[in-house]
Amino acid sequence: MPLDYHSLLTAFALSGCGLAITFFVSWLASRTERFLIAWTFGVAFMALGVLIYSWYAQTMVPAIGAAGYTILLTGLAFVFGAGREFRTGVLPWRSMVVMAVVSSVAMAVPMLAGYNGAAIVMLNVAATVILLITAWDYWLGRAEARLAIPLLTVLYVLTGLSFVPCAVLLLLDGEWRLSQAPSNWAEDLNIVICLLTLSGIGALSLALNQARLARGHKRDAETDPLTGLLNRRALLSRLSGDVRGPAALIVFDMDHFKTTNDVHGHLAGDEVLRSFGKILALTSRSQGLAARLGGEEFALLLPGASLIMAANLADGVRRRLAKRNFSGNGGSFASTVSAGVAWSEDALIDFEALLHNADKALYAAKRNGRDRVARAGDTEPPASSRPLPEGRRDVVERVRLKVG
Repeated sequence: MPLDYHSLLTAFALSGCGLAITFFVSWLASRTERFLIAWTFGVAFMALGVLIYSWYAQTMVPAIGAAGYTILLTGLAFVFGAGREFRTGVLPWRSMVVMAVVSSVAMAVPMLAGYNGAAIVMLNVAATVILLITAWDYWLGRAEARLAIPLLTVLYVLTGLSFVPCAVLLLLDGEWRLSQAPSNWAEDLNIVICLLTLSGIGALSLALNQARLARGHKRDAETDPLTGLLNRRALLSRLSGDVRGPAALIVFDMDHFKTTNDVHGHLAGDEVLRSFGKILALTSRSQGLAARLGGEEFALLLPGASLIMAANLADGVRRRLAKRNFSGNGGSFASTVSAGVAWSEDALIDFEALLHNADKALYAAKRNGRDRVARAGDTEPPASSRPLPEGRRDVVERVRLKVG
């Protein structure tokens, strides 16, 4: 039974309208991923363009054909923009405008001049190029979803290549003035592939959006909003009760933080916490796991570190904060931090016990005058509070420079 080409066009238009509504509703539900709006416009324009082309196929009025193809190409430019925005977060307005205008002009000029065969060739070539560029954009972002995005890329490539036989047959035929719209196996194959891939592309795009939203919700639930570090619950969840040793844990507590808030204001206090969070984030980037435990208390877990190494690292963090100047209601001020360090060489470490030992060391640092580092098990004042022997000053200075 031969395919009814006009029915296929109508089916594509209806599917496009339904998909556009789905994307728009999905955007309304979250209002975070703006690429859904570009996708909505893209699919809606393509559906409208196909409807107008169906009208052109019955009337063969050049102005109607030029209008339908222009709207279709504009829709493809929006689809390209949606792919770029999905990958980069930025809608490429200029590239979209150039893409839509250049392709539309290349098609409309011969169409309005009566050479509709040449115009349809230009349409197919432009559609192929735009879809292949869109496929490449998604392929560049494949690291986000190793299965879904390569599959999405394949669907875009198949859709783009389905326009090639349509152009080739017209070129082989050599007829530049057509009395009726092309009707052959290539046109039927093109619309069938577009129908099938449209549904697949839409489903995968929505699935990728939902996966991204889920990751965002998980990240928000695990992240301290002020400092960007892990929160206490996320730290404990990642450790799952035990830590593979050896490992060291540093617990930091801001000195006289209540006084800072009372004298300089809570905004200044928040700036101190943010600044310290950045110091810990830089320190832990390649060496450990940093978290804000709550209030003005922070933790830094260092897998594989020795007690001395962790203490030196903590002292470097302490020195770095002490060098910073802040301003608040009471004028310019500095802030300091105390730290307690605990260490275990067990193959499996009880994190709660390690945290308890680090807390005990922290309380010792507080009792001994604050702005210092104490190590669990030490029976003498912390090294950071005593003059260093000449032979060790250069070692600590190198550690300080590495952290700072």
